[in-house]
Amino acid sequence: MGRHPASCTPGETFTRLVGIGPAATVGLEGTLATINNGRFVAHKDLRVKSFKVTALDAVTGADTDTVSLALRNLGAAGAGTVDIASLALVSAVNMGADTPKVIPLSATAADLLVAAGDVLTFRQVKVGDGQAIPAMHGQVEYELQ
Repeated sequence: MGRHPASCTPGETFTRLVGIGPAATVGLEGTLATINNGRFVAHKDLRVKSFKVTALDAVTGADTDTVSLALRNLGAAGAGTVDIASLALVSAVNMGADTPKVIPLSATAADLLVAAGDVLTFRQVKVGDGQAIPAMHGQVEYELQ
């Protein structure tokens, strides 16, 4: 059985799943503009090393009516606006069914640092009229600081 990250030492690497359920499939077509789901609280200071998203079904990107995916740091108060990783599902940016898609990390090194107590969330933001997307989950790989 693995150790809980709160009891480990700096430099150790862990993976955490954050999910979005089937409600997202229909929620982004219509009036809902943003879904924040799959939250997790950092128990220690950490640095995000990668973020991958896996969709239950394939997703074909589009330029006008689409969705952007992000791993956002909401901070301890829940009002943060830093996107640690993000990807717009525009034309030619597709996701295969059950195939992890690497979401590019922010180029700003400070954006990858998460303080103990900060809340990370997997976000979906509607662009234009949005797009139907399947249930999916995100996988955050991080290193304790």
